[in-house]
Amino acid sequence: MDETDYAHLLQHYKTFYDLPDLVSYQYAMLTNSFVDNEITKLKFIDLLGQQYRGKNGSASCGSLVHVMFVGSDGRNTLAYAGQIQYLFTYSFTHPSNSNIHLTRMVHDHRHVFAYIKWFNTSSDRSREDDGLEFCLPTFSPNSRHCIVPVHRIFLEIATARITTSRNVSKMLVIALPKKLYA
Repeated sequence: MDETDYAHLLQHYKTFYDLPDLVSYQYAMLTNSFVDNEITKLKFIDLLGQQYRGKNGSASCGSLVHVMFVGSDGRNTLAYAGQIQYLFTYSFTHPSNSNIHLTRMVHDHRHVFAYIKWFNTSSDRSREDDGLEFCLPTFSPNSRHCIVPVHRIFLEIATARITTSRNVSKMLVIALPKKLYA
């Protein structure tokens, strides 16, 4: 895994499991609380009949998606638009010397993630009632928030770049219906 992306993976596990003492694989000899840098990249993943692909460093575009997050109030869900850069699996063993999350210590967990670049949000909400949203045609800086468990992927989106009469470039985001099978 790329060192920059690895730093985000390490931060993801520190935050998600509330383990501030997790260290980089480079210091694995000193402790059993570390995050390895080995991942397995996937070409695509099938979620309920819908296929999602990563960009995987090629010229092709990774799947454009809406990803759901629970708001800070714990009740509202928020959808963010982004492009999947790559999909990967990672095995994480919760440190056995911790008494937090005892049920997670029994075995390795294979986690499936999407590494997503997020489109910068726009304050323009003029088409929200039509089920459309606007984003800026640029990506936000990479962070630990780019690493997302695939179960948060809600649906695919389509995008179209537009230029306003004031010569401002925006991106229209259109949610695409999910395939549903009975």
